[in-house]
Amino acid sequence: MQVEHTDGRRETAIPRLEASPAIDYQHLSLVPRVVSSITHRGGVRCDVALGPAVLEGPLVSSPMPDVSGAEMCRALAELGCLGILHRFQPVQAQVEQFARAAEGLPAGRAVAAAVGITGDYQERFAALRDAGCAIVCLDTANGAHTQVAAAIEAIKRRAPDAFVIAGNVASAEGFSWLEEQGADGIRVGIAGGGLCETRTETGIYMPTPQAVLEAVGVRRRALVIGDGGVRSPGDLCKLVALGADAVMLGSALSGTREATGREIVMQGQHYKVARGAASLSVQQEMGRADPQHVEGAETLVPYAGEVAGVVHRYLAGLRSSMAYMDARDLSEYRRNVRFVRLP
Repeated sequence: MQVEHTDGRRETAIPRLEASPAIDYQHLSLVPRVVSSITHRGGVRCDVALGPAVLEGPLVSSPMPDVSGAEMCRALAELGCLGILHRFQPVQAQVEQFARAAEGLPAGRAVAAAVGITGDYQERFAALRDAGCAIVCLDTANGAHTQVAAAIEAIKRRAPDAFVIAGNVASAEGFSWLEEQGADGIRVGIAGGGLCETRTETGIYMPTPQAVLEAVGVRRRALVIGDGGVRSPGDLCKLVALGADAVMLGSALSGTREATGREIVMQGQHYKVARGAASLSVQQEMGRADPQHVEGAETLVPYAGEVAGVVHRYLAGLRSSMAYMDARDLSEYRRNVRFVRLP
Protein backbone atom coordinates (compact mmCIF):
# COMPACT_ATOMS: atom_id res chain seq x y z
CA MET A 1 0.00 0.00 0.00
CA GLN A 2 1.44 3.38 -1.06
CA VAL A 3 1.25 6.34 1.35
CA GLU A 4 1.89 9.89 0.11
CA HIS A 5 3.26 12.41 2.64
CA THR A 6 2.53 16.14 2.60
CA ASP A 7 6.01 16.86 1.23
CA GLY A 8 5.37 14.62 -1.79
CA ARG A 9 7.39 11.61 -0.58
CA ARG A 10 5.90 8.16 -1.20
CA GLU A 11 6.58 5.03 0.78
CA THR A 12 5.10 1.61 1.24
CA ALA A 13 3.14 1.15 4.47
CA ILE A 14 3.46 -2.33 5.96
CA PRO A 15 0.12 -3.61 7.29
CA ARG A 16 0.17 -4.48 10.98
CA LEU A 17 -0.45 -8.20 11.38
CA GLU A 18 -0.75 -9.94 14.73
CA ALA A 19 1.74 -12.78 15.01
CA SER A 20 -0.43 -15.24 16.93
CA PRO A 21 -3.83 -16.52 15.71
CA ALA A 22 -6.97 -15.38 17.51
CA ILE A 23 -8.82 -17.83 19.74
CA ASP A 24 -12.40 -18.74 18.88
CA TYR A 25 -14.86 -21.02 20.66
CA GLN A 26 -13.86 -24.14 18.72
CA HIS A 27 -10.21 -23.65 19.65
CA LEU A 28 -10.82 -23.95 23.40
CA SER A 29 -11.79 -26.76 25.72
CA LEU A 30 -12.11 -26.62 29.49
CA VAL A 31 -10.25 -29.34 31.39
CA PRO A 32 -10.81 -30.19 35.07
CA ARG A 33 -7.48 -30.66 36.82
CA VAL A 34 -8.84 -30.63 40.37
CA VAL A 35 -10.77 -33.22 42.34
CA SER A 36 -14.30 -32.00 42.94
CA SER A 37 -16.10 -32.32 46.26
CA ILE A 38 -19.35 -30.78 44.99
CA THR A 39 -22.11 -33.34 45.19
CA HIS A 40 -24.70 -31.51 43.09
CA ARG A 41 -24.58 -28.59 40.69
CA GLY A 42 -27.42 -26.98 42.63
CA GLY A 43 -24.92 -26.31 45.38
CA VAL A 44 -22.94 -23.74 43.37
CA ARG A 45 -23.69 -20.02 42.94
CA CYS A 46 -23.18 -18.13 39.69
CA ASP A 47 -24.56 -14.76 40.78
CA VAL A 48 -23.03 -11.45 39.70
CA ALA A 49 -23.73 -7.84 40.62
CA LEU A 50 -24.46 -5.57 37.68
CA GLY A 51 -25.13 -2.07 38.93
CA PRO A 52 -28.28 -2.17 41.06
CA ALA A 53 -29.14 -5.66 39.80
CA VAL A 54 -27.95 -8.88 41.38
CA LEU A 55 -28.19 -11.56 38.71
CA GLU A 56 -28.62 -15.18 39.74
CA GLY A 57 -26.87 -16.10 36.51
CA PRO A 58 -24.56 -14.03 34.25
CA LEU A 59 -26.97 -13.93 31.33
CA VAL A 60 -28.07 -10.74 29.56
CA SER A 61 -30.32 -10.40 26.51
CA SER A 62 -29.15 -8.49 23.47
CA PRO A 63 -31.22 -5.35 22.75
CA MET A 64 -32.21 -6.70 19.33
CA PRO A 65 -35.59 -5.60 17.93
CA ASP A 66 -36.85 -9.18 17.54
CA VAL A 67 -35.59 -10.37 20.91
CA SER A 68 -35.89 -7.93 23.79
CA GLY A 69 -39.34 -6.49 24.24
CA ALA A 70 -41.26 -5.99 27.48
CA GLU A 71 -42.27 -9.63 27.84
CA MET A 72 -38.72 -10.92 27.37
CA CYS A 73 -37.27 -8.38 29.81
CA ARG A 74 -39.88 -9.18 32.45
CA ALA A 75 -39.36 -12.92 32.08
CA LEU A 76 -35.59 -12.62 32.36
CA ALA A 77 -35.86 -10.42 35.45
CA GLU A 78 -38.11 -12.99 37.10
CA LEU A 79 -35.57 -15.69 36.21
CA GLY A 80 -32.77 -13.70 37.86
CA CYS A 81 -31.16 -12.50 34.64
CA LEU A 82 -31.21 -9.16 32.79
CA GLY A 83 -33.11 -8.06 29.71
CA ILE A 84 -32.19 -4.91 27.79
CA LEU A 85 -35.28 -3.39 26.19
CA HIS A 86 -34.59 -2.54 22.54
CA ARG A 87 -34.65 1.05 21.23
CA PHE A 88 -36.14 0.50 17.78
CA GLN A 89 -39.47 2.11 18.63
CA PRO A 90 -40.85 5.54 19.56
CA VAL A 91 -39.71 6.98 22.88
CA GLN A 92 -43.13 6.78 24.52
CA ALA A 93 -43.64 3.19 23.42
CA GLN A 94 -40.29 2.18 24.93
CA VAL A 95 -41.06 4.00 28.18
CA GLU A 96 -44.45 2.28 28.46
CA GLN A 97 -42.86 -1.11 27.79
CA PHE A 98 -40.15 -0.44 30.36
CA ALA A 99 -42.73 0.49 33.01
CA ARG A 100 -44.73 -2.65 32.26
CA ALA A 101 -41.67 -4.91 32.39
CA ALA A 102 -40.26 -3.40 35.60
CA GLU A 103 -43.47 -3.00 37.58
CA GLY A 104 -43.35 -4.58 41.02
CA LEU A 105 -39.96 -6.28 40.66
CA PRO A 106 -38.33 -7.08 44.00
CA ALA A 107 -35.05 -5.47 45.05
CA GLY A 108 -32.11 -6.81 43.09
CA ARG A 109 -34.17 -7.62 40.00
CA ALA A 110 -34.03 -5.08 37.19
CA VAL A 111 -34.82 -4.25 33.60
CA ALA A 112 -32.36 -2.29 31.46
CA ALA A 113 -33.08 -0.22 28.36
CA ALA A 114 -31.12 0.72 25.25
CA VAL A 115 -30.65 4.14 23.70
CA GLY A 116 -28.61 5.27 20.71
CA ILE A 117 -25.76 7.78 20.63
CA THR A 118 -27.26 10.32 18.23
CA GLY A 119 -30.67 11.84 17.56
CA ASP A 120 -33.18 11.52 20.40
CA TYR A 121 -30.95 9.57 22.80
CA GLN A 122 -30.90 12.25 25.51
CA GLU A 123 -34.67 12.72 25.38
CA ARG A 124 -35.08 8.94 25.38
CA PHE A 125 -32.80 8.45 28.37
CA ALA A 126 -34.46 11.27 30.32
CA ALA A 127 -37.88 9.67 29.81
CA LEU A 128 -36.60 6.21 30.74
CA ARG A 129 -34.82 7.61 33.79
CA ASP A 130 -38.04 9.27 34.94
CA ALA A 131 -39.72 5.86 34.60
CA GLY A 132 -37.10 4.33 36.94
CA CYS A 133 -34.46 3.00 34.55
CA ALA A 134 -31.11 2.66 36.36
CA ILE A 135 -29.22 0.56 33.78
CA VAL A 136 -28.84 1.98 30.28
CA CYS A 137 -27.13 0.45 27.26
CA LEU A 138 -25.60 2.69 24.58
CA ASP A 139 -26.49 0.49 21.64
CA THR A 140 -24.16 1.02 18.69
CA ALA A 141 -21.97 -1.20 16.56
CA ASN A 142 -18.67 0.65 17.08
CA GLY A 143 -18.18 1.48 20.74
CA ALA A 144 -14.72 2.98 20.21
CA HIS A 145 -16.08 6.25 18.86
CA THR A 146 -16.04 9.83 20.10
CA GLN A 147 -19.85 9.97 19.88
CA VAL A 148 -20.00 7.22 22.51
CA ALA A 149 -17.76 9.26 24.81
CA ALA A 150 -20.07 12.25 24.38
CA ALA A 151 -23.12 10.11 25.13
CA ILE A 152 -21.57 8.67 28.30
CA GLU A 153 -20.69 12.18 29.47
CA ALA A 154 -24.23 13.45 28.79
CA ILE A 155 -25.88 10.56 30.62
CA LYS A 156 -23.53 10.71 33.60
CA ARG A 157 -24.06 14.45 33.83
CA ARG A 158 -27.82 13.94 34.05
CA ALA A 159 -27.70 10.81 36.25
CA PRO A 160 -24.30 10.22 37.91
CA ASP A 161 -25.50 6.98 39.48
CA ALA A 162 -26.72 5.43 36.21
CA PHE A 163 -25.01 2.18 35.30
CA VAL A 164 -23.90 2.67 31.70
CA ILE A 165 -23.20 -0.26 29.38
CA ALA A 166 -21.28 0.72 26.25
CA GLY A 167 -19.64 -1.05 23.32
CA ASN A 168 -19.13 -2.98 21.25
CA VAL A 169 -15.34 -3.15 21.20
CA ALA A 170 -13.03 -5.91 20.07
CA SER A 171 -9.63 -5.10 21.53
CA ALA A 172 -7.74 -4.19 24.69
CA GLU A 173 -7.27 -0.69 23.31
CA GLY A 174 -10.99 -0.17 22.73
CA PHE A 175 -11.88 -1.56 26.13
CA SER A 176 -9.40 0.63 27.99
CA TRP A 177 -10.56 3.73 26.13
CA LEU A 178 -14.24 3.10 26.95
CA GLU A 179 -13.35 2.41 30.56
CA GLU A 180 -11.57 5.77 30.70
CA GLN A 181 -14.69 7.47 29.34
CA GLY A 182 -16.68 6.19 32.33
CA ALA A 183 -18.45 3.11 31.01
CA ASP A 184 -19.49 0.76 33.84
CA GLY A 185 -20.01 -2.33 31.69
CA ILE A 186 -18.55 -2.91 28.23
CA ARG A 187 -19.86 -5.21 25.49
CA VAL A 188 -16.90 -7.09 24.05
CA GLY A 189 -16.86 -8.75 20.64
CA ILE A 190 -17.51 -7.54 17.10
CA ALA A 191 -19.23 -9.44 14.25
CA GLY A 192 -19.52 -12.73 16.12
CA GLY A 193 -23.32 -12.76 16.27
CA GLY A 194 -25.35 -15.06 14.07
CA LEU A 195 -27.35 -12.17 12.58
CA CYS A 196 -24.44 -9.78 12.13
CA GLU A 197 -22.94 -9.28 8.67
CA THR A 198 -20.26 -6.76 9.64
CA ARG A 199 -17.58 -9.36 8.96
CA THR A 200 -18.85 -9.91 5.43
CA GLU A 201 -19.49 -6.27 4.60
CA THR A 202 -16.47 -4.60 6.21
CA GLY A 203 -13.81 -7.26 6.81
CA ILE A 204 -13.89 -6.40 10.52
CA TYR A 205 -14.19 -9.30 12.96
CA MET A 206 -12.78 -10.43 16.27
CA PRO A 207 -13.73 -13.78 17.82
CA THR A 208 -15.49 -13.06 21.08
CA PRO A 209 -13.25 -15.33 23.23
CA GLN A 210 -10.16 -13.48 21.99
CA ALA A 211 -11.81 -10.10 22.61
CA VAL A 212 -12.77 -11.14 26.14
CA LEU A 213 -9.25 -12.38 26.81
CA GLU A 214 -7.81 -9.02 25.74
CA ALA A 215 -10.35 -7.02 27.75
CA VAL A 216 -9.81 -9.01 30.93
CA GLY A 217 -6.08 -8.47 30.58
CA VAL A 218 -6.40 -4.68 30.84
CA ARG A 219 -9.64 -4.25 32.84
CA ARG A 220 -9.40 -2.05 35.92
CA ARG A 221 -13.01 -1.70 37.07
CA ALA A 222 -15.61 -2.03 34.27
CA LEU A 223 -17.55 -5.26 33.84
CA VAL A 224 -16.74 -7.37 30.79
CA ILE A 225 -19.85 -8.49 28.89
CA GLY A 226 -19.03 -11.12 26.26
CA ASP A 227 -21.24 -10.54 23.23
CA GLY A 228 -21.43 -12.57 20.06
CA GLY A 229 -21.52 -16.12 18.75
CA VAL A 230 -22.78 -17.90 21.89
CA ARG A 231 -24.64 -20.87 20.44
CA SER A 232 -24.53 -23.34 23.33
CA PRO A 233 -24.14 -23.47 27.12
CA GLY A 234 -20.56 -24.56 26.56
CA ASP A 235 -19.81 -21.30 24.75
CA LEU A 236 -21.17 -19.34 27.70
CA CYS A 237 -18.99 -21.39 30.05
CA LYS A 238 -15.88 -20.59 28.01
CA LEU A 239 -16.49 -16.82 28.09
CA VAL A 240 -17.17 -16.83 31.83
CA ALA A 241 -14.09 -18.98 32.47
CA LEU A 242 -12.00 -16.52 30.42
CA GLY A 243 -13.14 -13.74 32.74
CA ALA A 244 -16.38 -12.33 31.32
CA ASP A 245 -18.60 -11.07 34.14
CA ALA A 246 -21.73 -11.62 32.05
CA VAL A 247 -22.61 -13.03 28.64
CA MET A 248 -25.07 -11.57 26.12
CA LEU A 249 -27.44 -13.84 24.19
CA GLY A 250 -29.30 -12.83 21.04
CA SER A 251 -29.96 -15.59 18.53
CA ALA A 252 -30.20 -18.17 21.32
CA LEU A 253 -33.26 -16.33 22.67
CA SER A 254 -34.82 -15.30 19.36
CA GLY A 255 -36.89 -18.45 18.93
CA THR A 256 -38.61 -18.26 22.31
CA ARG A 257 -42.24 -17.33 22.89
CA GLU A 258 -41.27 -14.13 24.69
CA ALA A 259 -39.06 -12.85 21.87
CA THR A 260 -40.66 -9.97 19.97
CA GLY A 261 -40.18 -11.47 16.50
CA ARG A 262 -43.31 -12.55 14.64
CA GLU A 263 -44.29 -16.21 14.82
CA ILE A 264 -45.09 -17.88 11.53
CA VAL A 265 -46.00 -21.40 10.39
CA MET A 266 -44.46 -23.02 7.31
CA GLN A 267 -45.43 -26.54 6.27
CA GLY A 268 -46.74 -27.22 9.74
CA GLN A 269 -43.54 -26.06 11.50
CA HIS A 270 -43.47 -23.04 13.81
CA TYR A 271 -40.76 -20.39 13.40
CA LYS A 272 -40.02 -16.89 14.60
CA VAL A 273 -38.59 -14.01 12.59
CA ALA A 274 -35.14 -12.85 13.74
CA ARG A 275 -33.44 -9.73 12.38
CA GLY A 276 -30.19 -8.00 13.13
CA ALA A 277 -30.40 -4.37 14.24
CA ALA A 278 -28.74 -3.19 11.01
CA SER A 279 -30.93 -5.33 8.72
CA LEU A 280 -32.84 -3.80 5.83
CA SER A 281 -36.33 -4.05 7.31
CA VAL A 282 -35.32 -2.73 10.75
CA GLN A 283 -33.67 0.31 9.16
CA GLN A 284 -36.77 0.88 7.04
CA GLU A 285 -39.01 0.68 10.12
CA MET A 286 -36.80 3.34 11.73
CA GLY A 287 -37.53 5.74 8.86
CA ARG A 288 -34.70 4.99 6.43
CA ALA A 289 -36.69 4.25 3.28
CA ASP A 290 -33.61 3.35 1.24
CA PRO A 291 -30.73 2.34 3.56
CA GLN A 292 -27.35 2.79 1.90
CA HIS A 293 -25.63 0.05 3.87
CA VAL A 294 -26.92 -3.15 5.46
CA GLU A 295 -24.91 -5.13 8.03
CA GLY A 296 -27.69 -7.25 9.56
CA ALA A 297 -29.26 -10.50 8.43
CA GLU A 298 -32.92 -11.51 8.47
CA THR A 299 -33.87 -15.13 8.99
CA LEU A 300 -36.30 -17.62 10.51
CA VAL A 301 -35.43 -19.61 13.61
CA PRO A 302 -37.29 -22.66 14.93
CA TYR A 303 -39.77 -21.94 17.68
CA ALA A 304 -38.12 -22.78 21.02
CA GLY A 305 -40.94 -22.50 23.57
CA GLU A 306 -40.67 -20.58 26.83
CA VAL A 307 -37.52 -18.58 27.47
CA ALA A 308 -37.31 -20.21 30.91
CA GLY A 309 -36.31 -23.46 29.20
CA VAL A 310 -33.39 -21.79 27.40
CA VAL A 311 -32.22 -19.96 30.54
CA HIS A 312 -32.42 -23.09 32.68
CA ARG A 313 -30.40 -25.05 30.12
CA TYR A 314 -27.65 -22.44 29.86
CA LEU A 315 -27.34 -21.89 33.61
CA ALA A 316 -27.51 -25.63 34.32
CA GLY A 317 -24.61 -26.07 31.91
CA LEU A 318 -22.62 -23.38 33.69
CA ARG A 319 -23.33 -24.83 37.14
CA SER A 320 -22.37 -28.29 35.96
CA SER A 321 -19.11 -26.94 34.53
CA MET A 322 -18.44 -25.22 37.84
CA ALA A 323 -19.02 -28.48 39.68
CA TYR A 324 -16.44 -30.19 37.45
CA MET A 325 -13.97 -27.48 38.52
CA ASP A 326 -14.82 -27.80 42.23
CA ALA A 327 -15.98 -24.18 42.11
CA ARG A 328 -18.72 -22.91 44.42
CA ASP A 329 -18.80 -19.43 42.90
CA LEU A 330 -17.58 -17.71 39.75
CA SER A 331 -14.38 -16.41 41.31
CA GLU A 332 -13.37 -19.93 42.30
CA TYR A 333 -14.39 -21.17 38.84
CA ARG A 334 -11.98 -18.79 37.14
CA ARG A 335 -9.19 -19.74 39.56
CA ASN A 336 -9.64 -23.49 39.10
CA VAL A 337 -10.38 -23.71 35.40
CA ARG A 338 -7.75 -24.83 32.94
CA PHE A 339 -7.85 -24.69 29.14
CA VAL A 340 -6.38 -26.72 26.34
CA ARG A 341 -6.13 -25.28 22.86
CA LEU A 342 -7.59 -27.37 20.07
CA PRO A 343 -6.39 -27.31 16.45
